[in-house]
Amino acid sequence: MYLKEDSRGEDVKTVQEILKKLGYNPGPVDGWYGQKTENAVICFQEEHNLYGDGIIGPNTWQSLHQALAIHIEEQINPQAENDGQTGLMNWVRVPADPYRDGYDRFFLREDAAQAYMRVYEKVQEAGGKLTSSGARRSLQAAVSPSRSATSFHYTGRALDLFVGSSMENRALDPFVVSSDGDRYWRVFVRADGGKPMEIEAVTYGSRKNGKLVNDRFLDLTSLFKAEGFERIRARRSFFNNGTWLGAEWWHFQYEKGLKKGVSTFGGELLKVYTEDQVRPMPPWQYRARVFGVNWF
Repeated sequence: MYLKEDSRGEDVKTVQEILKKLGYNPGPVDGWYGQKTENAVICFQEEHNLYGDGIIGPNTWQSLHQALAIHIEEQINPQAENDGQTGLMNWVRVPADPYRDGYDRFFLREDAAQAYMRVYEKVQEAGGKLTSSGARRSLQAAVSPSRSATSFHYTGRALDLFVGSSMENRALDPFVVSSDGDRYWRVFVRADGGKPMEIEAVTYGSRKNGKLVNDRFLDLTSLFKAEGFERIRARRSFFNNGTWLGAEWWHFQYEKGLKKGVSTFGGELLKVYTEDQVRPMPPWQYRARVFGVNWF
């Protein structure tokens, strides 16, 4: 297997289909390995500890299929694994609004799911959308410098809005994003029932200098915060021509109930998995990480 820019055929179409399902943006699924497909491949390679040359060789081909298998597993209700187990929190499937290649549902642990639903209902009532790129991360998912080994996604405490639902078209995207200082973003959702606002919205193409957008919005960042969800910073590399995946505007994590200096990553894993389930998996080696100290 060897595919690169300008390659054509069914194998290229397969690569494009997989990349779209994994949340990358390879452009049209047309069997032509153009610039957008090459950029998406590079992003995938960098996320999976592969050399980012934009070429599909045997290693990248295999990694794409492995990532797809894990991705499919993440969409299946994990509750079946915990049937008969006492003391574990339930995984709950919650709805999202379909948008392009985003999902229409995902899984969170039960307390995070309840908090999310309160936000979702307010957005729905106002006429807005909440999109999704997923939430639960498989314990087998790849770890890399850009995919944290102690992600809140493993514990059922984090969700991602669909990465293509903002920062692309200020006038049409369901969300607009503005800088909030110190690499933080503030996310606003378009909604007929929202308040008239003028927002200096940034895009992937204009990361440091926004343009004013006037519409009716809800302050989604504030809605999530009121229910215990916190945002995270963009990666520094994003502002230095790094991959768009460093934006991180889409990520919200449920921190309610965690105690700084006390709560551990391993302790949170054991609220949704048995020790037998997590002990053989890569994240378990980071079980001693402490919230607010070396686990964020």
